[in-house]
Parts: sequence; C-alpha cells; structure tokens
Amino acid sequence: MLEKNSYPETFTPQSSDLKTIDLERVMFLVRRQALVLGLSVLVALLLAVFYLTLAPRSYMSAGQVLLDQKLEQAAGEGGTASSSADLEAQVLNQIEVLRSSRVATAVAQAENLTTDQEFLNPPPSFSQRVRGLIPFMSSERPTNLEATLDEVVGMLRANVQVDRMGRSSIIRVGYEAATPELAQRIARAYANALLQDQLNAELEATSAASDWLQQRLAEIGESQRNASLAIEQYRQQTGLSVGQDQNLTTQRIEALSGQLATAQAETARLRALSEQLATVVAAGPEAASGYVSLLSGTQADPAEIAILRTQSAALTSRAAEVEAAFGEDHPQLQTLAAEKAALDSRIYALLQNLDGQYRTQLSIATQQEAGLRSDINAEGQNAGLISQDQVRLNELQQRSDALRSLYNSYLLRYEESVQRQSFPIPSVRVVTEALLPDQPSSPRTMVILAAAFIFGTFIGAVLGAFNELRERGFRVGSQVRRHLGLRFLGYVPRLQLDGRAAPGEQRKTIRTLVRGAFGQRIGRRWGGPYMEALKATRLVLQPISERGTAVVGVLSALPGEGKSTFAVSLAEMLAASGSRVLLINADESAPEKRNAVSRPILPSQRGDWRDVTTTDGDTGIMTLAASALEAGGGDLSGPDMQKVLAEARGQFDHVIMDLPALGLVIDAISVLPLTDGCVLVTEWGKTPRRLLTGLLEREPELADYIVGVVLNNVDLNALPKFTDAGGLERFAYNAEQRMEAAPN
Repeated sequence: MLEKNSYPETFTPQSSDLKTIDLERVMFLVRRQALVLGLSVLVALLLAVFYLTLAPRSYMSAGQVLLDQKLEQAAGEGGTASSSADLEAQVLNQIEVLRSSRVATAVAQAENLTTDQEFLNPPPSFSQRVRGLIPFMSSERPTNLEATLDEVVGMLRANVQVDRMGRSSIIRVGYEAATPELAQRIARAYANALLQDQLNAELEATSAASDWLQQRLAEIGESQRNASLAIEQYRQQTGLSVGQDQNLTTQRIEALSGQLATAQAETARLRALSEQLATVVAAGPEAASGYVSLLSGTQADPAEIAILRTQSAALTSRAAEVEAAFGEDHPQLQTLAAEKAALDSRIYALLQNLDGQYRTQLSIATQQEAGLRSDINAEGQNAGLISQDQVRLNELQQRSDALRSLYNSYLLRYEESVQRQSFPIPSVRVVTEALLPDQPSSPRTMVILAAAFIFGTFIGAVLGAFNELRERGFRVGSQVRRHLGLRFLGYVPRLQLDGRAAPGEQRKTIRTLVRGAFGQRIGRRWGGPYMEALKATRLVLQPISERGTAVVGVLSALPGEGKSTFAVSLAEMLAASGSRVLLINADESAPEKRNAVSRPILPSQRGDWRDVTTTDGDTGIMTLAASALEAGGGDLSGPDMQKVLAEARGQFDHVIMDLPALGLVIDAISVLPLTDGCVLVTEWGKTPRRLLTGLLEREPELADYIVGVVLNNVDLNALPKFTDAGGLERFAYNAEQRMEAAPN
C-alpha cells in the first residue's frame, strides 16, 4: 500500500506577522470580488446620476454684515469699550435675531412673499418628479397659490442660513431659493431687515427712555422745590444759617485746643527742668560745679557762666598737677581746695536761684492749662445748645442738594435721549451685498458622486466580505494541504460532457478528451492541467505498479462530484500509456447500476467474473460492474470481490475502483483495506471543507489510504483569483493563457 504524504502548515505566524496586514492578499480579495464591487459602485453611481437628473436646482446668495461698535462711539453714544466676552455674546444674539420670526416677518412683508408665485410655487422636488414618472401617481400642480404670513415665515426660517465668519464680528446671511434672482432678493431683504430692526429697536428704546426720563424730571423737580421751601421756612423759625454758627463754634474750639496743646507741652518742659534742678540742689554745693551747663539758656550772664566753667576746669586741672608733682601733702593743694569750695558755693547759689524761677514758671503754666480746659468745656456746652436745630437744617440742605444733583443728571440723560431720537445710528452695517449666484448650490454634483462612489464601495465591500465568508469549498491546492493535510494531485478542468448522453457516448467523449490532452491537441491551457492531474495520479501509483498490480480506489464525499468521470479519465490515460486496466464500477448511483436488470442466479450457477466484464475494443479496458453476482452482487468487502481483486492482481497492471460516495454508505471504507490506496475527488468550490475534515476526524484511518486529492470541475479562468500571493496557479495558468493567445 502506498504511504500517505501529509503537508501540515509549513510556518507558524510569528507575533510580528500577526500585527501586519498582508496588502497583497487584500488586493487579491478585492480582485476576486471585483465584479461585485464594480456592480455595487456602478449601481450607486447610476442612482446618483438618476438623482442628479431629477433633483431640482437651488441657488444660494449670501451677504455679510458687520457688528461695529465704533459707529456709536464715533457719534458719542458709546463711551466704553466692550470686552471679548461681551462681543461674543452680542454676535450670538444678532445671529438669533436674524433667525427669529420677527426679522422673517419683516422680510415677508417687505417683499410681499405671501402672494409671490416664484416663492410659493418652486419647481417640483425629487420625490414629486419620481411620482410624476409613474402614470397613476402623477398629479397637476396648482398655478396660483397663496399662503398665510405664518406659513411664509416658517418657509423663510427653514431656508435662511446665518453663520459667523470665524472669530470675527462679521455675520454671513444667506438664503437658498429655486432661482438666483429670488435668492439674491431675499438675502438682501434679510440684511436690510436687520438694519431696520436695529433702527426700530434703537428708536423704541430711546423713546421709552425719553418718556420715563421726562416723567421722572417732573417728579424730581417738584420734590427739589419743596425741599428748598422747607429750608427757608426752618431758617425763619430758628434764626440759623446753614452751617454758619456751627462753624464759628468749631473754629473757637479748634483754636483753644491748639493753645491747650502748647500749654501742656510747656508745662511738661518746665516740670522736667524743675525736677532736675531739685535733684542737683539736694546734692549740695560739692557737686554744683558739675552742673554748670544747666545755667545755659537762663537769665544769667553767659559771660559769667563761661568764666565759672573755665575757673572750675582750671582749678581741677591745677590740683591734679600739683598732686601728681608734689604729693597729697603739699600746702598749695589746700589753697586750691579752698578756692574750689568758694567757686562751688557760688555756682550752687546760682542753681538755687534758677530752681526757684522754674518752680514759679511751672505754677503759672499749670494755671494757664487749667484755664484753657475750662474755656474748651464752655465752648462745647455752647455748641450743644444749637446742635439739634443745626442738624435738622443740615438734613434739609443735604436733601435739597441731592435732589438738585439727581435732577441735573436726569436732565442730561434726557437731552442725550432726545438727541439719539433725532439721529439714530445702528451698530450694524452691510460690508458685502448679496450677489447673483451663477452656479447652483445644490445638488452638489461632485459631492453626491463621491458619496455614491464611497457608498457603492462600502456596499460592494460588505457583499464581497459576505461572499468570502460564504466560501466553504476548496479552491486551490494549498487549502487541501492546509485543511486536510493530504497530498494535492492537481486540477481537472470542467469537461464539456452531455449529461443526457448514454454512458457509452460519454466514455467516447472522455477518451477523445484524454487523447487530445495527451497529444496537446485541445489547447495547452485546458489540456495541461487535465493531463497533469492524471500524470500526478499515475506517478503516485508508480511504486506499486512497478512491483505488480496497483489497486486504487476513486472516492468522493458526495455524489455528483465527478468521481466516475475522473476514474474513466484515469483508466483511459493509463490505457493510452500501454497499461492493462480493469475498471470496476462499484458506485451504486452509477447509470450502469441504475439501468442494469437483476438476474436471479443460484450460487451453483455463478460463473467466472470475467464472463460479465466488457472489453473496449479501442483501448482494451475491461469494465466490471460490482453489482454483478459474479463479483459479489454489490458486496464490496465480500469474498467474491476479494477473489476478483486477487485474480486481477496477476492479470492487470492497474485496477481502478469507482467507489461509492463516503457520505452515503460505508462500503467505500470497508473495501479500502483491499486496495493499495485511493484518490479523493473533490468538486472545486462546492464540497464543504468542514464535511471532509469531519469525515477524517470520524474515520482517522481513512487518511492512511488516501494518496492524494484532485479538485474537479475547475474554472481555469477564475482559478488565479483564488490563489494566494505568490501562488503557482496565478503565474502558471496566466502564462498558458498568454501562450494560447500569442500568434504562432
């Protein structure tokens, strides 16, 4: 028996590979689903063109207005600069004003839009035109329409567009209409309506302010006159003048307070000197010479004081010199001591006299201070007598002054309000007039086409992804090796066989195709893969055929996958190569089995199985129906079939068994031990991968008998689209197609 060759996954993706996107594979997926993608984009573009053809054209005309506070400042109406937050709020407020029903009402009335047929009767919409294409849904449009003011205002507010230009104070005001003229007319009307609304609001505010100020001026003027009259009456009753008596009393108290402060300072000075002299006098005459400086600044003769200070210093210095030169017992020291005592007595007498003077001056200053205090208290009592009347008079005067200031302030504001009424200046001006548009603003052709292209691409991608997810069959040999772990033998193209023809005619057609592919007379692109698949099968059977007869079974998972056709093709190719071939038709669903007439034969009457075989005169292929009683009557694992295979091994080079489908009966699995191997035929793109993997999981020993897998009914034109990047099929079959198309 042949050994099965497995082809597990060659390389395990590394972590770095899993993080990248295989763009080439994505491009192959796109190329494979190019038809679906192209049809989706084409349908989307056709729908977009259909919409662009029927959609009505609309035109946008826009102007620009500027919120300029400098206009009011230039006229003297705005004295303070606005902050950025105030400017932001003002711009947003004006945007909402433009969108309001008040401005829309002014536009509708100014342009008389309630009866304007161009405004009320626009061209039909896209849906109306679509309905118009349907005979039973079409209807006539009215020619003379009228609308209420509220309806017109709603239409205006729905189509007006108000935007701020960046972070500036410029507001863009636009309107979208069916005609360029109507769009321009309404856009300009909106700008004018905003200016007029500003003027009206200014006039209304100033008029209301003027009326209120005029009323308040009359009230304040009457109150001010009553206050002045009350002041005059109170003066006559009390005989006071406003603030006069109170001011005199205050001035006297302030003067006395100043004199008292001076007297207190002088008393403090005299007291300090007197206390110091009293201390010196109490010390006696011996220390008097040390305080000669206290006599300075007094009534004593300055020259005399200088002489006393000089004499005292000279005597002290002379005594020190004598004592240092002659000692303490020298007679001259006594003479100098007597002169020093006489000088001290004289200085002491002067200090006593000065002490008496200071005591006298201190007494006088103390009395003067007491007198000033008495005068201040008397003035305070006199001021208290008139304080109540003076306070009341001051209150009346203050109220009169406040009313006079308030009256002057209101009068100034009233004059300003009257001035603004005579010359109102709005804070809005038009910087760009709305122009006549020359191109429609909608529908936007390029935007719609781009959106349709993107939408079509998205739908195509979704449908393509759905198709890829629905792909459950085998398309290329790498999938066979990856999912089944089996050898891939080749591709068998879709053969042009007449399914209604008799089995003999189909055999002749297959023989012709095999011989044509063998001799390259039916085209390299079609015949090459066909013959290569047959040759690959023969190659895997060659080790057995060299040792003896090779018994090979042909399997499929489901009926109708071309298993019998491949078995006949393999037999024809082997016969054309000079091999002796026995073809056993063991498929119960084969046409020969369905058309055969059963003959009741007793076991003793059974003949040789060779008697029920049919031999092809052209190729020498012998065909045996497994349903014949001589071959076991359909029992593939019975002793009769074992006898047939044992005898055939010595007579034929190859025995090919067309076995039943694996998914229906167990006969195919039961006969496998009698074979040297089997070939699994799978229909290209039809046989589910999960079905085959499930069969191999349930029957693990089945994989040991399968020598290879053949993909049948392959569309060679579509095969390169399913090949992985760098796959051989992509280059091989494209090259063969170019070779066929090239002239000889």
